[in-house]
Amino acid sequence: MTSYHAHRHQKAHKTLAVKKTKHPKLVDRLIYFAAIVEPLFSLPQAYQIYHSRSAASVSVLSWLGFEVMTLIWLWYGIVHREKTILIYQGLFFIIDGSVVIGALLYGGSL
Repeated sequence: MTSYHAHRHQKAHKTLAVKKTKHPKLVDRLIYFAAIVEPLFSLPQAYQIYHSRSAASVSVLSWLGFEVMTLIWLWYGIVHREKTILIYQGLFFIIDGSVVIGALLYGGSL
């Protein structure tokens, strides 16, 4: 086969172009709301541990796993300068870290 025949059968690649707008859309605004509110759902677990001074039903390994994944997301947010990810994962790191510390202090299970 000649080089003409080899190139003739290749498919053209399509590029997806995303148009950036100056005004944020509703979804762009909602993501900041979600980034702040979602990590707060971990607060009841932290409150329960510190209030009862017991973490018998808390899996330290699971919460440590969440912390490790959060660190990866934070690294990604720093590298790509993603403000939303930094807010979101920063809050998760603080709140989930308090759960891990409480679980270690008050007898969490592995």
